[in-house]
Amino acid sequence: MTDWQSIERWDRAYYLHNVQAQSEYAFCAVERQDGNYLWLADGTRLLDFQSQLISDGLGHRHPGTYAEIRKAMDRYGHVFFGMASEYRARAAKLIIEDVLGAHGWAGRVRVLASGTEAVDSCMTMARLYTGRPVVLTQQHSFHGLTVGATWLRGYRNNLSPPDFAHAIDSPDFPRSGFAAIPPPEHQRYVSAGPLPSIVETEAIIGRIGADKIAAIITEPMLGAAGIPSHPEYLPAIRALCDRHDLLWIDDEVLCGFGRLGEWFGYQVFGDSVPDLVAAGKAVNGCALPAGVVIASKPIAEYFDRARWWSGSTWDGHPLVCASIVGAIESMLATDMLARVRSRGAYLRNRLEALADRHPCVGRTGGWGLFYAVDLVDSNGRPIIPSDRDTDFTGDLAGHPNNIVARECARRGVLLGGFVPNTIKIGPPYTIEESEIDIAMDAFDAALTQVDNVIR
Repeated sequence: MTDWQSIERWDRAYYLHNVQAQSEYAFCAVERQDGNYLWLADGTRLLDFQSQLISDGLGHRHPGTYAEIRKAMDRYGHVFFGMASEYRARAAKLIIEDVLGAHGWAGRVRVLASGTEAVDSCMTMARLYTGRPVVLTQQHSFHGLTVGATWLRGYRNNLSPPDFAHAIDSPDFPRSGFAAIPPPEHQRYVSAGPLPSIVETEAIIGRIGADKIAAIITEPMLGAAGIPSHPEYLPAIRALCDRHDLLWIDDEVLCGFGRLGEWFGYQVFGDSVPDLVAAGKAVNGCALPAGVVIASKPIAEYFDRARWWSGSTWDGHPLVCASIVGAIESMLATDMLARVRSRGAYLRNRLEALADRHPCVGRTGGWGLFYAVDLVDSNGRPIIPSDRDTDFTGDLAGHPNNIVARECARRGVLLGGFVPNTIKIGPPYTIEESEIDIAMDAFDAALTQVDNVIR
């Protein structure tokens, strides 16, 4: 039996926590995980309806993924990037040939230890390939928490001192070499003309000078902020990049490998393809830390002819690659994308029914098994005025996302959001319709609590 009192004491005394200050830290211990559920140390069972961080796409301890890891552990520990392993080659072949082969654009792949590393690597590749310094990044986007990726995001690696009344940014933010462009219009935005975000982005390119810009980095659906992009947005970004000779970096860390019902989120929006892709999370269902960089054929050939002094100790780690092999082969064998689309349609219908019942529900949008629900006051405005511009200061307990998280947890469902007024819904691909019903009943009750707040 685990001595959870000792575990809590050590965790509180020695671990450097994030998000919560020590004075407000809530110890929530996980005893075990299996399938679509978490069992907490106090005996509570939670249906994981947000795949933790919209990350554990195949649920927890997926048998296909873990069987391959066990097989690999009988042969491998760590193999550094100067040597090859069976699993590194198999993972690369699966991604380039089996997943993307029919699309024709992808040249090579590299496996790293996180999505953040993949984003940083994509930025470096874009700058080396173009010889230009600037990367354009969407407001409200999130690309990771290392120093390079931090400059790209709307939710910075900032710190709120003990009074929680203000936030301190890292010195030298924003750093030169990055410039913000508007976020995409919402999926439900209606306009007869060109998207205002694209018009403004082109104006920004003109002010900076295209000869100084290496790339534009985008997310198919903004993960932290929960903004589903307008259907015309990414094709317009591709056209903009072509017009000004820029690279398009597509951050698929949340949306890649099935989350939106296609292998990659950009595929939801038509035939436009990126130059570089950063991926992670669902590539192996977060069974082990993993990030993936996919380069187009021209970029791959450019780096293939050179000596590129790069990489990390865990580049192409055989156990990580084995987890990727197990996950992708399982998804291919079970036609997991069809399942995501089917379960996603059922979930969308349940969400639309809730929107009809609750005054607090504003816009709902998304694809596959990733939806965002915006919560509004009686005038249709964000309940917390700062909304996606939040700096997470003050008392957060009354924010709608936290009200929903508490009420759902009381009913055995893990569901909430990151920014104050938006709920992010992203269950595992293995979710059953009966489990969607359980989660939507809990969400229904939580929305009633929010309705009471805005009356």
